[in-house]
Amino acid sequence: MTVEKMLKESVVGSVVGSVVGSVTNSVNDSVWDSAWRSVAGSVQRSVVDSVWGSVYDSVHISICNSVNIAIKEYEY
Repeated sequence: MTVEKMLKESVVGSVVGSVVGSVTNSVNDSVWDSAWRSVAGSVQRSVVDSVWGSVYDSVHISICNSVNIAIKEYEY
């Protein structure tokens, strides 16, 4: 094997390797990114839903209790 042939093969090999590596990295990044976004989005939605639900429930209960107390006091 001549030096020229070895150089050509190594250059071609390194170019192909870097192209394949960068394509693989970008595909992996986009897959991980979308997976992470969907997981984070669903976690965020469930946390927001539960927090908002508990806040809504407590406010609703306190308003109903206040109205009931006011109605009872008004009746007496």
